[in-house]
Amino acid sequence: MKPQLLKITPPPDSSFNLFVQDAPYFAAPWHYHPDYEIVLVMESTGKRFVGSNISNFKPGDLCMIGAYLPHYYRNEEMYYAKNSSRRAKSLVIHFLEDFMGGNFFGLPECQSLKSLLERSKLGLNFGPNAMKEVAPKIVALQHQDGLKRIMELIAILRILSESEDVQELSASTMSLQHEVDSARINGVLSYIIQNYQEEIHLGDMARLANMSESAFSRYFKKRTRRTFSQFITEIRIEHACKLLVQDKMSISAISVDSGFNNLSNFNRQFKMVKQTTPLAYRSSFTQ
Repeated sequence: MKPQLLKITPPPDSSFNLFVQDAPYFAAPWHYHPDYEIVLVMESTGKRFVGSNISNFKPGDLCMIGAYLPHYYRNEEMYYAKNSSRRAKSLVIHFLEDFMGGNFFGLPECQSLKSLLERSKLGLNFGPNAMKEVAPKIVALQHQDGLKRIMELIAILRILSESEDVQELSASTMSLQHEVDSARINGVLSYIIQNYQEEIHLGDMARLANMSESAFSRYFKKRTRRTFSQFITEIRIEHACKLLVQDKMSISAISVDSGFNNLSNFNRQFKMVKQTTPLAYRSSFTQ
């Protein structure tokens, strides 16, 4: 699941891209790109990886993903079954920051839009109220062209910028802005995403990035705004939260499944990240 740098090219008669995805499952790998992305899931379920966040998605899920923020939508296993009749459908908007001209988002009238772009560097998940207002406009984009198409996108961004029905996803900014970043840290991020439930050593990751431990620690913190250990802990806690909400495993079993070496350490780290205990977190949902 190596994060790939993708190049997205809009149609020749458009300044931004609207991608209509309809397939047995979402096939895009863990990737990033200079485009901002708005994703409306129409059909299918699974897990979405946005930076350090791992969350469930379902129909109606609406997210905005900032430029260079690694992300990946993974359907549930049943979607990959041979001869499955299930479909994964979504509408995805891609646009560059300068699609309206170099300084459009710098205009005084566009400060709320500029703020939206900055906030999206962590990934934004919008709730049902925002989704109900925005979804028809995203659907309508399929049938519009010319100036009306651009105006509709600006209207979508305005609604999202003013919405309070929103949650930041990633615990830290994880942006990969050029090929040097990709070459140095792609392997590390891929390894963490695939193995966060196991023990991960700083020295091994530093060697994977071809850096000394001290240089790697500084570089990693600069890129993610978290220490290496904080980053892994937060990913593990996100995984634990999903298991706690499902209410099917004991807290001790969740601790082990999330990659913590003992229950007391799990409880301590969970409270540090979520400002509550695992038991209280579970209770808030089961009630």
